[in-house]
Amino acid sequence: MQEVGTNTVAAGGTAETVVLGWVPKYIRAINVNNLASYEYFTGMTADTSIDMANHDTTQVSVNAAGGITLTTTGFTLGTDICDTTSDVVHWLAIR
Repeated sequence: MQEVGTNTVAAGGTAETVVLGWVPKYIRAINVNNLASYEYFTGMTADTSIDMANHDTTQVSVNAAGGITLTTTGFTLGTDICDTTSDVVHWLAIR
């Protein structure tokens, strides 16, 4: 099972929750405004993600906070991903 979607950040610095009706095992989110991508694999610590800033492979890191958190019906895109009002975040969730 997989689903794709887009969130437009309503208020920068505020996490946004995506309701799928199921819990994903993998999530990829791309903020198209700042060209940063984020990945989360099941088993990672909540509120973290692998962060590739501006598609520069020399800047790959693990976010210690503000990343992705699983919920009982989907996931939350954290404040590092949703950092600026009106940013557009495309995501892919796979179960």
